[in-house]
Amino acid sequence: MARKLKTNQDLVVDLLNYSPYGALCQGFIIQAIQSFAREVIINTEELLKQEEDLQKQGKISLVSHKAWIGIAEDVNKRMNEFYNN
Repeated sequence: MARKLKTNQDLVVDLLNYSPYGALCQGFIIQAIQSFAREVIINTEELLKQEEDLQKQGKISLVSHKAWIGIAEDVNKRMNEFYNN
């Protein structure tokens, strides 16, 4: 890779625009984002229980599971609206 990437946004734009597979890569990335968001939403209860168990052990995550779930819900909602799902 000859391009210098400095941020996550740079990387995502690079992945979307400069794949040897062309526009097919965009579909792959969009599907991956949707799939991960749905997986987080489906596993909400398990994730919250996991976070509670970790907190009881005195461990805390860098990003709370509640925030992660909220992000997944927002991403899922916005993608569904965009793609009319």
